[in-house]
Amino acid sequence: MFKKFYQEYIPVFRKEYEGSVVKTLPLSFYQPIAYTLRNPGKQIRPAVLSAVYSSLTDSHINRSLPAALAVEMVHNFTLLHDDIMDGDVMRHGKPTVNAKWDDNTAILAGDGLFVVALEQLNAYRDNPSLYAKLMPALLSAVISVSEGQADDLEFEDRDDVSLDNYLQMVLNKTAKLLSVSAKLGACLAGADEKTCMLVENIFNELGIIFQIQDDLLELTASEETMGKSLGSDLVKKKKTYPFLYAKENLDINNWNKFVATIDKVFIEAHGVHPAIRILEENLVFDRIHELIKLRHVTIQEMINKLPSGSQKMFNSIVEFIMNRKH
Repeated sequence: MFKKFYQEYIPVFRKEYEGSVVKTLPLSFYQPIAYTLRNPGKQIRPAVLSAVYSSLTDSHINRSLPAALAVEMVHNFTLLHDDIMDGDVMRHGKPTVNAKWDDNTAILAGDGLFVVALEQLNAYRDNPSLYAKLMPALLSAVISVSEGQADDLEFEDRDDVSLDNYLQMVLNKTAKLLSVSAKLGACLAGADEKTCMLVENIFNELGIIFQIQDDLLELTASEETMGKSLGSDLVKKKKTYPFLYAKENLDINNWNKFVATIDKVFIEAHGVHPAIRILEENLVFDRIHELIKLRHVTIQEMINKLPSGSQKMFNSIVEFIMNRKH
C-alpha cells in the first residue's frame, strides 16, 4: 500500500521540490541550493508526511506538499552541515556541496536552505491555529537533531556511553525528523492532539528500531546487501547498539576477548570475523533481534489505537521502512 503510494508520490513531490527555489542571484548562494534540490535521496520523510495525511483525511495530498517540502529541506540542510563535519565528498552518488565548491559555500547554502524550509510553512498562515502547531513542532525537531548530532560527536571521545545514552541520541538524531514528518501530516489532516502525539510516538519508536536494525545488519548481513564492507563500525570502535549491548551484557572475560579482537593490529591481521564470532557465540545478535521484535509489538499496539481506516497505511509504512536494507 505505502510502496505504491511512494512510487506514485515521488515524481509529483520531486517536481515541486526541484522547482521550489526560483531565485538565481547571487550565483554563489543559489547554485549550491539548486544543486542540493536536484540531488535527491530516497525522500522517505515527505512521503511519510503525505501518506499519514492521506490516511487520516479524504482531502487531496496537495495540501500536505508545502509541509513535505519543509521537512525534506530541513533534512538536506542537516546533511549539508554533516558532510562538512564528517569531511564527506560524495552524497547520493554525486560530489557533496563542500567538495564541489568549498566548506564556506556549503555552510551558507545550508543556512539558506533552512530558512527556505521554514518559509514553506507560510502556506498555512491562512489557518493560524494550524500554523501555530506546525512551526514549533518543526523547530523543536531541528533542535533535537542538533542535540543528537552533538551527542554523537561527544560519544567518539567518551568511554562511559550507555545503551540509554545511545538510544536518546538515536531518538534525537535519527527518529525525530521522521516522527515530526508524521506528526505534521496528522496535524494537517485535522487530527486531535492525542492522535498527533500517538502518531509521533509511533514514528519515534520506528526510527529507533530502524537504527538498531541498521547497526545489526552492519555486522550480520552480506556485503552485497549492505553495499559496503561489513564490520567498518567495529574497525572504528564506533559505539553502536551491538557494541554497547555487548559491553553491558558480556562477562568480563568475553568482553576482554572481544576488545582484543577489535584492536587495529588484530583486525589488520585477522579481519573482523573473530569479533563477530564472539558476539554470535554469546547470543548478542539473537537477544537484539528479540528486543527489536518487542519494540515492533509496541508499535503495533499503538497503531491499533488509531482510527481503523488509517491502520492499514500505518502498518504498510512500518513494513516498508523495516524492510529497507540500507
